[in-house]
Amino acid sequence: MAQCSGRNRAAVVFAALSASGGAFLAFYICKRVRELRSQKFPDRIANAISNEHLAVLAKSSNVSLRQSAEQMLLDRILEKGSFQEVISGCSSRDENELYRACSVLCVVLKSVNFSIPLPIGQVSHLLTSCLQKSLDRQDHFDVLSKDSVFPVKIQRMTLATICDFMSDSVPNKDVLIGTCPDIISTCIRLVNESSNKEVLRYSVLLLFQFAGLNTFVEGCPLGTTRSVRESGAVPALAKRIITFHREHIMQRITLQTIVILIGSVDDSKPFCSEIATPMVLMPTISSCSSDDVELSFWALALIQDFVIHDLCTDEMTSMSHLVKDFLEILKTREGVFKSFVLKIMSALCLRRVAFLEELSDNKPFLITVCTALKDQNDLVINYAIRFLKVMLQHGPGIIKKLLDLEDNVLLDGLCHVSKEGQKENKLLLTELLTDLVSVEKLVLQIVQGGVMEIVKELARDEDDESLTFFSSAMLMDMAMVSDEIKVEMNNCCVLPTIFRWIQSAKSEKVSVFGAKALVMFHLIDDSMNFTVRSDGHMTHISGSGVELIDSKNFPLKMFRVECLLSQNVCPLCIKIRTSPTSSSEGDVEFSIPALDALKTDNAGDVIIVTISGKCGAQYVRGLSKYINLSIGESDQLSGLAEGDVGVVIAIVGDDGRINTLKVVTATTEVSADVAIPYMTLFSHRTTKHILPEILAPLSETSEQLQLCCPLERRELEVLKVLLCLEGYMDSFTQSPTSVSNLLSAIVSFTDHSTEDEQRIIESVLGILTVMAVFDSGRDLLISLDTHDHLVAFLSILLETIQQSSESSSNNRNDVFEADQVAVPPNVAAIISSLPPRPQSRAEPRSSLRSSDSTDSAIEDRGRHTSSSISALPVIPEAGSEMAGGDGAGPVHLQSLSSLVDEVIASVTGEARDAAPINEGETLTEAILEAAVICLTKIVSREARNNSAQSRLLLTHLDESGTVLMLWSCLLTVRKKHRNLLLPLVTTMTTISETISLDTNDHHSSVGFDASNATRMLVLSNDHLEILNFNWTFESVRATVSISRDLISSSAPCQPKGWFYQMELVTDGLIQLGWVNDKCVYQPRKGNGVGDDYDSYSIDGIRKKKWHGPVATQTEGNGYGETWNAGDIVTCLFDRHGSISYLLNDKDLGIAFSGVDMDQRWFPACSVCTDQRARFNFGNDPIRFAESIPDGFVPIADASSDGSRHQQPHSKQQETSALEAERKDPEKEELSGVAGGACDRPNRRGERLPVQGAPIVPSSPPSLYFEVYVRPYTPRPLRVGFSIIDAKDRITVMISNNAIMLPDRSRKQLPVQPLAVVGCGYVAATHSVFFTIDGEVVELLFSFSHTTKSRPVTPCLSSRRTRVNWGQEEFKYKMTDVEEYMNGAISHCQRSSSLCQPVRG
Repeated sequence: MAQCSGRNRAAVVFAALSASGGAFLAFYICKRVRELRSQKFPDRIANAISNEHLAVLAKSSNVSLRQSAEQMLLDRILEKGSFQEVISGCSSRDENELYRACSVLCVVLKSVNFSIPLPIGQVSHLLTSCLQKSLDRQDHFDVLSKDSVFPVKIQRMTLATICDFMSDSVPNKDVLIGTCPDIISTCIRLVNESSNKEVLRYSVLLLFQFAGLNTFVEGCPLGTTRSVRESGAVPALAKRIITFHREHIMQRITLQTIVILIGSVDDSKPFCSEIATPMVLMPTISSCSSDDVELSFWALALIQDFVIHDLCTDEMTSMSHLVKDFLEILKTREGVFKSFVLKIMSALCLRRVAFLEELSDNKPFLITVCTALKDQNDLVINYAIRFLKVMLQHGPGIIKKLLDLEDNVLLDGLCHVSKEGQKENKLLLTELLTDLVSVEKLVLQIVQGGVMEIVKELARDEDDESLTFFSSAMLMDMAMVSDEIKVEMNNCCVLPTIFRWIQSAKSEKVSVFGAKALVMFHLIDDSMNFTVRSDGHMTHISGSGVELIDSKNFPLKMFRVECLLSQNVCPLCIKIRTSPTSSSEGDVEFSIPALDALKTDNAGDVIIVTISGKCGAQYVRGLSKYINLSIGESDQLSGLAEGDVGVVIAIVGDDGRINTLKVVTATTEVSADVAIPYMTLFSHRTTKHILPEILAPLSETSEQLQLCCPLERRELEVLKVLLCLEGYMDSFTQSPTSVSNLLSAIVSFTDHSTEDEQRIIESVLGILTVMAVFDSGRDLLISLDTHDHLVAFLSILLETIQQSSESSSNNRNDVFEADQVAVPPNVAAIISSLPPRPQSRAEPRSSLRSSDSTDSAIEDRGRHTSSSISALPVIPEAGSEMAGGDGAGPVHLQSLSSLVDEVIASVTGEARDAAPINEGETLTEAILEAAVICLTKIVSREARNNSAQSRLLLTHLDESGTVLMLWSCLLTVRKKHRNLLLPLVTTMTTISETISLDTNDHHSSVGFDASNATRMLVLSNDHLEILNFNWTFESVRATVSISRDLISSSAPCQPKGWFYQMELVTDGLIQLGWVNDKCVYQPRKGNGVGDDYDSYSIDGIRKKKWHGPVATQTEGNGYGETWNAGDIVTCLFDRHGSISYLLNDKDLGIAFSGVDMDQRWFPACSVCTDQRARFNFGNDPIRFAESIPDGFVPIADASSDGSRHQQPHSKQQETSALEAERKDPEKEELSGVAGGACDRPNRRGERLPVQGAPIVPSSPPSLYFEVYVRPYTPRPLRVGFSIIDAKDRITVMISNNAIMLPDRSRKQLPVQPLAVVGCGYVAATHSVFFTIDGEVVELLFSFSHTTKSRPVTPCLSSRRTRVNWGQEEFKYKMTDVEEYMNGAISHCQRSSSLCQPVRG
């Protein structure tokens, strides 16, 4: 009613206004009133509701009411005045006001999604300010609240708000860090101090976000990750791992943050060390097996960091459940978890051997790891291989356990990797296999387990040279172990792979490895066995790796076995043209297409035939067309009766014909066995598969060679290896055209030859060197004048090297410039007469074999054998006249005191550093090495023959100035190429033996036995130094032995033992020890001293002792310490049969005991490629003598009667022996009294004495060398210089510790173990002088003036003399050693060029 009355009143008013004429105005007023009433009414309602009531409504269960109340509160708060109060409250010192303001701020920010009328930076500052005040309560508030949880409430609210503020907003995070950098330290403080889990959670979450952000802003220039890390977050978080142990999410975040922080620094060990405690380790290990995969992941990641830094590893390995938990992860989890486990276990095994040994007995774990090799995740495979590699490095016992796992799971998994694995894993696989086959006694089991399938699979990847290189090298290493292993490898049909390597490998080294393996297979001392059983119906064929049962009932059956190439036995199809009859009359006509198509390429195939009954006998005549049956064999097969059975086993020869090996017939059932030597099979296969491809191009004429180049380095390197076999060498030498074509490559060499051509020449020289060690090859080389070609080639090559050295010297401002030597006319004529040689596709050669250790070792030896001399002899200057003329008598030298100022340091002290060798120089010097070694082998082997032809050859080389040319070469390369010095010295000394004292080359001093040395070994002239330049394992033994015969109970003084010493010039693989008469060396198989039961040895590279075949060696053969170049190894053998060693002055202990003293035991040594050593059997001063046990004597003192070598008993005996030689003209001529200066002998045939003249101070000599003389040597020695192609020479004779000069005066040699006699030539005066232990003999002896234009060359009476041509420091101290060296090089070049026409 009230509403109606109101409306009526309004209507009345409206009506009244209308009546008065204001109808329009009345309408407007009414409308406006209604609008105002509609606006003001909600405001009045809202204003009527207090904030307290709204707060109650905001807690209502009615969603709409609650949201409306909250919105009204937010609207009131966001009013300008109200929100300013909130901001002011956040800075209040009153706790309650701060709490209310902070609460309102947090609620508002969350509700409006931080869309407030304030900058984001100010909001960040407000929140962090509240958080900071809650931590520093005492400092920021006047009155403390009674509520003790007040700070926690603020912290919880602000941290939650900050987390929301930063959530999914990188800009907000940047602003927060930029404006409030202290937030990081605040969170870390809360993590350290707070006990409220919500506060901890939010603090950890913030640190997690900061750690992963890594933002660089103005307030945090180091980056958030680094700031968090360096503020101490890692130890703070680590303490909370145990707190969140049951909260998977928070524990995962904590672990993840720690791992991120640790992983962000290069050296994480300090951080890991700080937190690696049992309180951290235990819950982390427990979390590794959590059902929460993310938690498990980060726990494993942290454990991995601990293990890598060897932290808490003892605690981990002592946990009984660790392996069990990890095994479960390997079986059930995804790949990334398996990778973590494998990496952790690898590190634990690497750190703790006891844990590894315990784990090696856990077969389930090992099987699971091996199964992981087949995982789909490549990373898992990678770490599984790494884990196994760690296991294998701890000895043969663990390797044996892995190989013995059921189902051959290890090799099966590795085979899968070789087939399906990615490249990185295959490369890692090669390293694992290398460790796997390092235990020789397990190689047979490995081969039988299927490793050859892995090798062949890796070899198929021809695009990756590293894999093929490894597979070829591994195959060769395994083949070295034993013949039994090689037989098993052949059963795996490895020969096709070897053929592929040799014929088509991209890498030259792979082809060479294949050829070396092929050589080893050739030398198998075993046979391929076949057994054939047949009863006429059933045929059973079995043999090495082959098996076939054929049940077809046919009177003639034929089978082919592709020996070494396949394991298949192929039945051959027989096409019958006329059927067999029941009677024995008539022959069956048939054909065998497979045999009709037989070629020489099938050489080595085995053909097996079974014939049964009378019907089978009718096939014999037709069979004879294919198989070379003898008349008896044919009759034997033709006479088969009904029920009889015959078997024929034959082989395809090199000519393609089938030759019978065995024919057997029997009644009812027959059995035939045949053994075919592997050497025969490999010879057949290689002769037709490898050699024709190489030899065919070389057999062409020179005109054909000009059109196409047959000389490819790969083929030549393969040929060089194969020619180590006598059979192939004999076949090769039957083709002189091939050898001539090889020589053409050498003769056509010029200083403009390309790099490819030089590499070809290096390979050719290697082939010629191999030929030189065989009689047939050396005879052919000499008949083709190879020695002359080599000398001419060396002259040109040396000139090239010297020109390069001059260029380098000019760059270093050296004062000396060597003389230039033009190409001799006869050499130019030879070169121009040959067709040009095309380039090849040769592979580059590796760096030259030389080392600083080699140099230092040799120089050290030089210092040991030389003494410092204070006074130097001097030589007349060019053009100076000798006092008194040619006929003047001897004039003594004036006082040398005025020459003391010219004394300088030794050669070693003065030597310049060698200039860097570029690739071109390295290649040239490599060719030089090959040429010198080739010439050395020709000369040394011929000299050993001591035939008339040999002496003629050596005389020819001497007269052609070869020694002078080689002398120039030696002085040129003496610093840079030490290994070349030994062959150079050997060749020079051998050719210089031009004085004949007698025909017997007996040498009394103990040394190595050249007749017992393997072919490729290079021996020094005194037989005390050895060098191996070949790929084989070369061996030699000494000329003296010890046995029980040396021990005599009746002798008053018996030695307790014997010894000898080895000085290492290089530090590679050398086996040092003793051998008896039964020991057989097998260099091409890699067997040397200690590799059979008739020898004992040690080697300091592998630190092992050896006695017996390599495959039988046990784990306990470790011995000694690593030796290095320059070390002295003393080998001792006591009278009770014990062998021990000293390394320098350190006793290595007994290596062997119980040696059979009834045998004769010789000192012996085996050396690998490029290894060099010098020996002292008692001839030289003993090194480290104080460390040798009392009672031990040098092996040189051993003789058949146990006595020492006898020396003259008195000075009187020595003098009388020398006087007797002087008085007897015939003995004088025979013993080596020096020739006179006259052109011819006198009427009696005697050589006149040469009168000496005084030496005048001057420059160094033109040529100088020294010889080492042992006292009381019974064999006389003559040394000096002679005129080339003339009988005029000036020499001294050394005998019985005295020296007779050319004027027949004599000087006494010093009483010391080794005396040094020097010979010098002065070109200016055409004179010779001599020195004794560096002191000059004060007379100068001149040649006849009529020979002044003729070249002078050194001469000796024995090549078994140790000569120092300049490769070591002279005892004779010159004023300027470099000046002498350079001058001697020039003099040798000039003199050699004068002799070169003789070579033509």
